[in-house]
Amino acid sequence: MMTFGNAILYTSLAISAIALIGLLLKDRKNNELLTKLVSPAIIIVAGLLTFAYLLLTYYFVASDFTYEYVWQYSSRDLPLIYKISGTWAGQPGTYLLWVWVIFLSAAWLAQTTKHATPLARRTQIITLAIGVYFIVLTLIQTPFKSIYELADVPPGFVPADGSGLNALLINFWMIVHPPLMFIGYATITIPFAAAIVYLLTKEDGWEELGRQWARFTWLILGMGIAVGGVWAYVVLGWGGFWAWDPVETASFIPWLTLTGFMHAAALHRKNKTTFSIAAPMLAAVTFILVLYAAIVVRSGLFNSVHAFGDTSTGTLLISSVIITGVVSLVLGMRRYLEEPDKVEEDKGFWSKTNIFYVTLLLFVILAFISFWGITYPVFIQLTQGFKVNVASDTKNFFNVWSYPFTILLMLALGFCLNYKESEKEKRKKTLFIVAALSIIAMFLRTETFYVLDHSSPFWVREPQIYKLMGSISVISIFPSLIYATAAIYQYLSGYLKLGNARVRIKGIGIAIVHIAVIFTLFGAIISSNFTYTNQGINIPLEEKGVLLDVGDGYGIKVVDYSTRSLTETSYSGTPIADVLANPSLFEKDVTISGKVTNFNSSGSHGTLVELTDNSGSMWVVFEGNVPVTVNSGLTASGRIMSGFEKPVLIARGADEFDVSGKYNVQSVQLEVYENHRKIGSGVAEYLQGKGGSGTFPMIAPSITLFGGDVYVIFQGVGGGAVPLTLKIVPAVNFAWIGIILFAVGIILIMAVKSKPKGG
Repeated sequence: MMTFGNAILYTSLAISAIALIGLLLKDRKNNELLTKLVSPAIIIVAGLLTFAYLLLTYYFVASDFTYEYVWQYSSRDLPLIYKISGTWAGQPGTYLLWVWVIFLSAAWLAQTTKHATPLARRTQIITLAIGVYFIVLTLIQTPFKSIYELADVPPGFVPADGSGLNALLINFWMIVHPPLMFIGYATITIPFAAAIVYLLTKEDGWEELGRQWARFTWLILGMGIAVGGVWAYVVLGWGGFWAWDPVETASFIPWLTLTGFMHAAALHRKNKTTFSIAAPMLAAVTFILVLYAAIVVRSGLFNSVHAFGDTSTGTLLISSVIITGVVSLVLGMRRYLEEPDKVEEDKGFWSKTNIFYVTLLLFVILAFISFWGITYPVFIQLTQGFKVNVASDTKNFFNVWSYPFTILLMLALGFCLNYKESEKEKRKKTLFIVAALSIIAMFLRTETFYVLDHSSPFWVREPQIYKLMGSISVISIFPSLIYATAAIYQYLSGYLKLGNARVRIKGIGIAIVHIAVIFTLFGAIISSNFTYTNQGINIPLEEKGVLLDVGDGYGIKVVDYSTRSLTETSYSGTPIADVLANPSLFEKDVTISGKVTNFNSSGSHGTLVELTDNSGSMWVVFEGNVPVTVNSGLTASGRIMSGFEKPVLIARGADEFDVSGKYNVQSVQLEVYENHRKIGSGVAEYLQGKGGSGTFPMIAPSITLFGGDVYVIFQGVGGGAVPLTLKIVPAVNFAWIGIILFAVGIILIMAVKSKPKGG
């Protein structure tokens, strides 16, 4: 059955194929038969895919459950914003988003370069080939599949409601995080394509053509990862923003290699012979790792809270990784073998180029640690048929192996940022002193400030090498952090004195990006090592309003507790608050409606029902045997009678309606005290919905915690008690400041535009 949305996709596929053929004819045969059609065709495809995405959004907003994808990820009681974000909640929608952005990028490339040079044409050829491939993937896993294509669905049947979103996705960050990730995945296509063209043809200008695209990808992908960390912190209830989950780690790996590419490209643009192979290979590897990240999400092999599960496109993604990996490796090796021998002045190991090589190697090593940590268990499962983990605690595995290389990276940052050949010996001595201080600090004895928690099961189970590395004091990272901070300050001071505004802005941006790294690392290290946790707190509901001691000098007061539906129900008739506040309505007929919040079928006056709407509540008396369902809604008409403690509606009749949604929220208002001094207050929530539940912790920033938070997880009322977990998370807001600084810095760098040679 051909749906309208699928027809748009097939049309896009055909037109994009025409554009691709036109470019190939021009490039290979100098045949201009279709040349004039290429740019309009690309723009038309971008427009068609834009319409396709808007069409999918319309289906979600209109709750058109004749489409399987809409039925899977939406429901009538979802707020509008979550219906819109439901378009990227599953695999088919993210494929459509991905290919849409690829063709928007291709259209931008067509408009800015006019395909005037061989470099621009060939870059577009590769971009279009990737775009066509992703249209095929989208058609295989289409969001426009009709429910009538499913077995046992009779013609004309329309589901009354959809399944709705998973409870963890009912959050603001769901609106932001997935689009950022997939936009970043899509925009790396052009730097990859330009790099492949360079490896094939040695055409100059490839880095200039892809520079702003790489910077934009670096920003968007970095912010996507950061927003994912915020999401984990405020929703999942981990009490932290990074847990080395396979999906979040898979997205972090290409960001690391892209960071390496940005550093290599910085030297390559100054001297075309420098990093002439490393830079394009890092761009290619980044694209390959983006495809690998998609496999992690979609293969069903990786145990992750983010994973979508097995799909029909998993094999195609694996094939694309293998093909692009082999092609990139062969081209890189050929380029290396063709590279002429360079005769350069021997400056020894301590040259800026060599230190940059070390820096690139550190990025690659950190990326490989992350890659190995999530890939090894799957490799064993596929080859030997049983499930293992890379270690008994994967989070500690990543922390242990990443820690020493992070110190080395900070040392390299401090040395490279202000490198001067004339001051090399002086800077070497400073580096050696800081490195020595870092080594000495590794042996400083502390109570808990180690790379590994000595009381954890991981410490007991793993080999001696983990105990050796886990015994390193985390104080050891501070000499390198201080050294890097001083280098950044010196670097920034130099650029602030420059008269050229463009150069000054770019230098400020570079300094801000690097200081963002310091802030983020500091916040992550302090918060993860010094977080106080008190689990298993249970406060009886009857103790509401009472400050209870929960140990270690902390106390918690449950101020209030309530339950509501995620979507507010609209009630008909006169608002209850208006009835109670208007004596002129007494002894008159009115109609009210609300949710049944109290019920007594044996009252002296008949059946008593308390109705609550958005404005207040009042009692209704049914003098006959009127069946009332607890937790349902009622619309009642009758006469308002006074003479009671509060006015009562004597009902003549009632109509029932359902007010229970798929998503019910329990909220608890809390105050947290330390030594009887209030240090935080707020609301923690527990959402019960499709496929499970979600926690929305109370997070209260506190200046007494050195930029930290009072963090309380609420797991939903049970057994007449409010179960809570209290965390005191110090310095975590330094990490959020670092994320903001990173965005500001890269935007300043991008503001200094450069004209690509491919245009």
